[in-house]
Amino acid sequence: MTMKTALMALTACGLGTAAAAQNANHFFAERHSMVRGPYVEFAERVAKETEGALSFTVFTGGSLLPPAASLQGVRDGVAQVTYHAGTYTPAELPVANLIGNAAFYNTDPMVMAFASTEFGLTNPAALEEWRRNGVVFGGGYSTSEYVMMCNTPVETLEDVQGKRLRMAGGAWSRFAEFVGAVPVSIPSSEMYTGLDTGSLDCAVAAADALDSFSLSDVVTHMNTLAVGNYYSGFEWGYNRAFWQDLPPEQRAVLFDQMAYYLGQHRVEFDKDVDKAVSAAIDGGMQVFEPDQALTEALANFVQADEAVLIENAKSRGVGNPEELLADYKRMVDRWDALLAEVDHSDAEALAELARTEIYDKLDPEAYGVD
Repeated sequence: MTMKTALMALTACGLGTAAAAQNANHFFAERHSMVRGPYVEFAERVAKETEGALSFTVFTGGSLLPPAASLQGVRDGVAQVTYHAGTYTPAELPVANLIGNAAFYNTDPMVMAFASTEFGLTNPAALEEWRRNGVVFGGGYSTSEYVMMCNTPVETLEDVQGKRLRMAGGAWSRFAEFVGAVPVSIPSSEMYTGLDTGSLDCAVAAADALDSFSLSDVVTHMNTLAVGNYYSGFEWGYNRAFWQDLPPEQRAVLFDQMAYYLGQHRVEFDKDVDKAVSAAIDGGMQVFEPDQALTEALANFVQADEAVLIENAKSRGVGNPEELLADYKRMVDRWDALLAEVDHSDAEALAELARTEIYDKLDPEAYGVD
């Protein structure tokens, strides 16, 4: 499905002349929390704040670019801004995937959204990686915690062994193998079919998928083991030529709106999870807490997998993965402390924190133009 939001200039009081609308791309559906605020509302607010001088046509559901093509598409100017899941391009984004695969270090998705944003905007290795790929990184995101949504009871470590689990690749697939399951790496758009046809036993994803991907129709059991969360890549990545052609005052508007929607999407995402889980339980879905053995297996995996993360990064040409992980963990710990003082349901308070601690420190005349 295509959703086009064509935004024209405000004409009242002679407020400027409309520019041609730019393409904004997201492969999730329009109703998803990472689209309806950070893309649809975002485009409307940017047009309003720039008096129509900067406007975006929003394409959703893969109608402009399919998931695996979003990085190349924004580099080549098919889209001027896009969401991209880094797991699709591990060779092109080894730094982003190193950081994204550290998702088990802290499973608070609010913390990881803010920490991955700061890292992507400030770490020299990350900035060079974006530059090399023709992208100006605008901001990050995080899904809610991943859980196991299954068409068969999966409660214990013994239950999970041999099960076919849809995983997001990388560390998630390695975890499946660690506990004796079979990882199946497919896009989120294929989870429903896999569960419906029996080629999957469980989809491991954020539980809003019970509604946003209609999984409640095919899921009978859920295990609440927090299997990390996903934030690799970026929520907003801009074509470099497009970004560099923008006047600084328009870049400042983008900074301000990204600061707001960085927190807002997390508030809405968690609301969607709560609603989807409640509705699925009302429809008969059973919820299991993981048994002690499964919980301990996850903890053992997290400890053992860091060496694999480092080796994988080195094999993809990252020269200092230990230092990068240390820098990222420092940011995660910093945001864990900062966000402990803020109401996680208050989008305005979260936006103010994002502005003061991240975006206000960027120079709109200099960021992304070198």
